[in-house]
Amino acid sequence: MAARRFTVITGGVFGDAPGFDGAGLADTDARPMESWSIDLCRPGQVVPEAEAAWRAVLTRTGVSDPFADPDYLQAAARHGAGGREVVFALAWGRTGARRTLCGAIPLTIPNPMWGHGRIGPWQPYGCAVTPAVEAPHGDAVQAALLAHLRTLRRGASLDLALAAPATRPVLRPVPDAVRIPAHNLLDVGGAGASSRERIVAPDRIRDAVEEFLILDAAHAAAPIIGDPSEAALVRVVTRLFARRRQAAVDLTRRDGRVVAAALHLGTGPHAVVWRRASEGMAGTARLDRSA
Repeated sequence: MAARRFTVITGGVFGDAPGFDGAGLADTDARPMESWSIDLCRPGQVVPEAEAAWRAVLTRTGVSDPFADPDYLQAAARHGAGGREVVFALAWGRTGARRTLCGAIPLTIPNPMWGHGRIGPWQPYGCAVTPAVEAPHGDAVQAALLAHLRTLRRGASLDLALAAPATRPVLRPVPDAVRIPAHNLLDVGGAGASSRERIVAPDRIRDAVEEFLILDAAHAAAPIIGDPSEAALVRVVTRLFARRRQAAVDLTRRDGRVVAAALHLGTGPHAVVWRRASEGMAGTARLDRSA
């Protein structure tokens, strides 16, 4: 008898679930849940209500990394999974009439023929992203998830231990205190003075990203535009983050042309520089690519 294949739903089940407020923003505590349900969603198909509940879990667990946000993870899974099947497991706990999201775990699903049923956490290339699971419910979430996976694939095993990310480093915010003041910088690139503009308005982000990609294509040893998946990831992620005013693009111009650019994700002290491009960058290592 053939083993059952995975059935991945579109965005999870909501409808008229009794007591569910649509956002899952209710506080949780260490009391055990009365029951658990697991939704498996494909990248890009997590419904807005579940995304809000996912971000609420991140807030409650103190995670502010932009790379842990569902906008980034879903885009990275769609455009940078390297052929692997990725699903997002949403673990919902119920107490009485209240239904609350307690965990959101990206999973990589093995091939049914040679994957041996080993299911583990998926991470974007180069990022160390811990699954968003509330500590008081960690064991219960893992047990409920494994039980659900075994109903879909006989003999499935689950290991949520995270492996170290490969090759590319993860960027972190640089405190203002260590930045070089603008008046201490010398312009050696030409006679014209440089001016920098920060674009944050959602309706301008798209054009600013295209200017960044044009600059990168002209000066990078391995241009982003040369990899359709990577270029799509940059465009989609910045658009999604800009929609929530969580993205910014810095453009430095000299004599009317863009000579340097940077993409930022997040806001305030939690913002990170995601990508950089500048004239004369072809001979330098691209250590600033974090995904």
